[in-house]
Formats: sequence, structure tokens, C-alpha cells
Amino acid sequence: MKKLILIFFITICCSTVYGQRLGFIGGYQLTNSYAIVGGKNVDFNQTAGSGFLVGGYFDWNIKKSYGIDVQVLYTMRTSKFNLHYLSDTTTIFRRYMFNFEIPLHLYVNIPLKKNWILSPYLGPALAIGLHGQDVAWQNVPDWQKPVDSKKSDLFEKDKGRLNRFELAGQIGLTVKYKNYGLRAGYSLGLTNLTQKNFDWTLSLPAAQNKYLFNGVFSVAFIYAFDLKQ
Repeated sequence: MKKLILIFFITICCSTVYGQRLGFIGGYQLTNSYAIVGGKNVDFNQTAGSGFLVGGYFDWNIKKSYGIDVQVLYTMRTSKFNLHYLSDTTTIFRRYMFNFEIPLHLYVNIPLKKNWILSPYLGPALAIGLHGQDVAWQNVPDWQKPVDSKKSDLFEKDKGRLNRFELAGQIGLTVKYKNYGLRAGYSLGLTNLTQKNFDWTLSLPAAQNKYLFNGVFSVAFIYAFDLKQ
């Protein structure tokens, strides 16, 4: 496995000599979380939250018709939800998460008019939680105020709420014109984010399994320059 990873990165580095593209990507993302407890869907009044992504972008046309792209991103995700799953509550939570993410995609080039290319893509992404916070708000008619916050890191090993590592599957579409690109995509978490020792806001039986996943819709702008020039 280590040899395969080494060969992959050597290939990526060597390919830049032959004129691949390197650049920047940045944009908007909307995060939607969903939960499962003991095999049942949990309605915790979740509301999607806005965030952003920004970072480096590299693509390599292995052949004229297809290629791969890799990104190194700093991202922010937000969401709002009621973690009480057995009854209504007057407290809601606003979550802020900051991640380091590495998506790897295989794409197909579909030429349109001159210099215009349509590129569907598919691939995995690894997210590493850097820091985050849950803030509790009183939910009263026409007015809300923060009442409490989790000061410690959401990803803390013993007292945290979330697992630090997330593997996701991504799918989307990029419209390319010369050095520019506009991308829309969706990322679906494949690994459970909830730590085993975290009971959300209500006590659960010891054998009760808890699952939390994120779905992220994103729209991003890409600028990449040809390394041959």
C-alpha cells in the first residue's frame, strides 16, 4: 500500500513537467446534517448552514478525454439543530466546524464549443477536523440569544463530540473555459462523526448506537494556469 501511494505522488510530481495546471479554488458551501440513533432516523430540527472553502487546486489531463484533480482546502461548515431527539426543547445549537480537506477526483472531459469543456467528476475526500464549537441559544418567539457554549474542542479525544476524521464521497460538474472553471458538487459523509462517549443532550442506553453524517453542497470558482507556460 505504501508503495502504491509513493508511486502515485511521484507520478503527480513528475507530471507537472509536461504542462499540467495549478491554481486556486474558492467558494460557498451549504451543510446539511442528519442523524440516526439505534437504526432509526432522528428528527432534531436541523437547519442547513452556510460556509466556505478555499485552497489550492491541481489537475492533470492523463488523456485528452479524462484526468484527475486534487485539492488542498481549508473549509468552514455551519449548521443549526435541536439535539433533543425525544421531545421538543427551547434550546437550539449552532455548530461551527473548521476542517482541512483533501478531495481527489476522476473527471471526464466533454468538449463543447471552442475552449469550453464540461467535466463531470467523482471521487473520495478526506476531512480532518481542526477546531469547532457548539453554541446553545434560547429559542423564544422573535428573539434568540446565546446561553452557553462548548468551550473545549469539538474534536477532543475524551470529552469531544465529533470524530476528527471523515471520509466522504463526492460527485459534481465543472464547466471550464481556458484557465477558468465553475464547479458545483455534492459531498456525502460515509463515516460516523459522533464519538461513542457523547450522549448528545439526553442520556442513551449504553448499547444505543449514535450516528451523525454531513451532506455538503458547494459552488466554487477555479483559476488554474498551465505549468508549461
